[in-house]
Amino acid sequence: MILNSDIIGTGNNQIVILHGLYGNSDSWKQVAKFLKSDFKIHLVDQRNHGNSFFDDNHSYPDLVNDLKNYCKAYNLDKINLIGHSMGGKVAMFFTAKYPELINKIVVADISPRNYSALMDHVESIKFHLNLISMMKNMPIESLSSKSQVSQFLKDSSIEVKSIVLKNLTKENNKLVWKINLNAIMNNMPEIMSGMNPDDYIDNKIESPVLFLKSSNSNYINKSDIKLINFIFSNAEIQTIQNTSHWLHHEKPKEIASHILNFLTKPLT
Repeated sequence: MILNSDIIGTGNNQIVILHGLYGNSDSWKQVAKFLKSDFKIHLVDQRNHGNSFFDDNHSYPDLVNDLKNYCKAYNLDKINLIGHSMGGKVAMFFTAKYPELINKIVVADISPRNYSALMDHVESIKFHLNLISMMKNMPIESLSSKSQVSQFLKDSSIEVKSIVLKNLTKENNKLVWKINLNAIMNNMPEIMSGMNPDDYIDNKIESPVLFLKSSNSNYINKSDIKLINFIFSNAEIQTIQNTSHWLHHEKPKEIASHILNFLTKPLT
């Protein structure tokens, strides 16, 4: 099965953008509109999200294979790859496995770190576990509109409301999830996994990579920067000021500018 995507832009060079957990092909549209005159942009729904297929499995090898099949289906033999959070992990693993398909990659606010052993101790992971549990227990069968859902979530944060509402749609006059909650919950340790630095002692990833770090986020810390520079031999790290983990929603024009400058800079 081939991933669903929305393709925009007129440029000759290809960008594939991979959203994060709970995202979909719309997530990076505001950034893409600033890049579409220079690139053809593939805004992809990853498995178990949006309009792509649902599957019980949701590991990084699965997600990498999905992207490989997508590139083959669209005859993409050289891409610039952008990934946010979970999508950033996919971008890193894909680049490690298929460097010949990569021109440059941009990783937005995620590190190669493996979080799976820390699932009970890291606040960002607790957020995901609590959110998925809350979504699974929402009585959407008794709610008939997104406005009712919004009222149901009146005590929740704007961030939680936005994620929930984006992942609901109507089919046959009933609200249904656009995200495979069971697969996400069952595969959370896989989603929180990362790269093993021992695999890269003598096998550095040489593709040029730009890491965009959000200033108000804890997804890339000082030890992560050491890990990035250990695994990637050609890495840049730029901090986006006054942004949270959702930097692409908060400053799409600035994010697009960083991406454009990096992608158009000559290879050395």
